[in-house]
Amino acid sequence: YLGLPRHRHSHSSLKAKETMSRPTTIAIQLSLFVLPIFYIYRRNKRTVEEQKNIKAEREKERAFLSSLVKNPSSQPLRPPLPEIVQRVLSRCSFAYLSTIDVDSTSSHLSLMRFTYLPEEETIVMSTNVKTKKYDMLEKQNGVALLIHDFGEGDNLTGEYSITLNGTCSVVRDVVMAEKYRSAHLKNNPEYPQFIVGKDIAMLRVDVATARICNINDEVLKWNVMSGNK
Repeated sequence: YLGLPRHRHSHSSLKAKETMSRPTTIAIQLSLFVLPIFYIYRRNKRTVEEQKNIKAEREKERAFLSSLVKNPSSQPLRPPLPEIVQRVLSRCSFAYLSTIDVDSTSSHLSLMRFTYLPEEETIVMSTNVKTKKYDMLEKQNGVALLIHDFGEGDNLTGEYSITLNGTCSVVRDVVMAEKYRSAHLKNNPEYPQFIVGKDIAMLRVDVATARICNINDEVLKWNVMSGNK
């Protein structure tokens, strides 16, 4: 008889604890259900806002570049290049590099990954020393670079090409070469095989002239010596 009341009391306490813990369990279950939904909502909202900001920024760039092309006299392009032009160049990674073969009086075209350094108004690239391109640059360093963003969607403006003319030189100074190599690798982390290695030389293009053309074939010319033409 002495144990029976204690058993009943223990059973009652257990039921009371279960009753008290039930709201807590429900709250935890609701949290596990609601929190992911809230996270996805916030993430999607942030993504939409970022896309809207990018779209607005691209519209500003498009309007600015269009004004340069259509009315060059209103916006003279002198060093340094306008910030918007710098941003377009900074976002691009591919360029077509044209070099001259002085021995056969012909030209050579290469698809290159490049990095634009706005603080120096310089384009840096890399190439294997055992290439025709490298041999040609050793003899004649005048080059042309064609950079475009046609068909690239939201990444760029999708309407302009930029042709840069200048001199391309092999960077002999070890410290400068490693500085440019580091910047180039940071901008192109997926392609270390083209940037790092004992036979990989760093190239520097000093820009002298630029031509900005839109899809309507309207052209703005820029010269480092005389500004717009």
